[in-house]
Amino acid sequence: MNERRERIRARLDTLGADALLVTKPVNVRYLSGYSGSNGQLIVGSEDVFMTDGRYEEQSRHEVPDIRREIYGVSSRTIGEAAGMYGTLESIVSGLKIKLLGVEAGHMTLETARALREAMPGLELVETTEEVETLRAVKDDREIAAMQRAFDIADHALAALLNQLKEGMTEIELAAILEFEMRQAGSEGVSFDTIAGFGENAAEPHHHPTARALNRGDMIKVDFGAMADGYHSDMTRVIAFGEPADEMVEIYKLVKASNQAGLDAVRAGATSGAVDAAARDVVRAQGYDYGHGTGHGVGLEIHESPPVRQGSQLVLKEGMALTVEPGIYIPGTGGVRIEDTVIVRPEGCDILTGSTKELVII
Repeated sequence: MNERRERIRARLDTLGADALLVTKPVNVRYLSGYSGSNGQLIVGSEDVFMTDGRYEEQSRHEVPDIRREIYGVSSRTIGEAAGMYGTLESIVSGLKIKLLGVEAGHMTLETARALREAMPGLELVETTEEVETLRAVKDDREIAAMQRAFDIADHALAALLNQLKEGMTEIELAAILEFEMRQAGSEGVSFDTIAGFGENAAEPHHHPTARALNRGDMIKVDFGAMADGYHSDMTRVIAFGEPADEMVEIYKLVKASNQAGLDAVRAGATSGAVDAAARDVVRAQGYDYGHGTGHGVGLEIHESPPVRQGSQLVLKEGMALTVEPGIYIPGTGGVRIEDTVIVRPEGCDILTGSTKELVII
């Protein structure tokens, strides 16, 4: 963790700041190892971690190498971090911080106003995705955690196939997947499970309903597990009974599109080139999809790099991203096939283990 903080510290002069106040929870975790719901971190001439009394013991175990300051609750406003202002004022004074970098994409106007009121002589310096940029490239420990999450998700999908039955609802199917992931050791779900039967699969982010499963339905599931805070993300489509010929052909086309996208992933390529490689396959047959071809995955389910049309972001070795083209036919159904990969110099490593052959139950 200290090496990560050193990289932020090396950026301070360029940012025009004496220190950086990190308030986004996943960024605090990335730089310190702290996994609680309330904590802040100052990276400067001395690193200081702050939290409230509920997390004193947890932070003692998770943040042993950083000076820790525990603050009390405050009556000035509702919110877990409301008590930090007095403690922060003392730290800023002690470290002689005049220019304090803040995470502009996360800090609220209310928090910024409270900081200025508490420390009138302090200048806040807005920064943009400093920690997120570091997080985009995963190290071996992070990749191992992600692989554990994918192994759990793969296990859950295999377990689900044995439990599919006519008449079950989308809500029931989502609950089974989530139970199986939890039972296999997942810390939680990466996001609300997407489960769509038949025509509902035409909605890219369909919320599970009481729609019952019928023979001939195509089932689209998009779900993920978690390990050590890291997410998995995969989408698969299953045929419950013999599918319609049209949907079989669409499935084959999306599978080819997914493979084309995977083939385009390598260090030095742009994420826009990955999008184009996948999208061109379906466009050649008169289809398209209204979302990006993918996104980064890690401590957040959606993070850098974005994989979308026209992006000039250059992929680096160690980046984790999804490749998830789809075709959606309103009133009929939809197919999306999603893998998550690690960028390598000559291609990519695929973390998703579940088959992409059309499974017919």
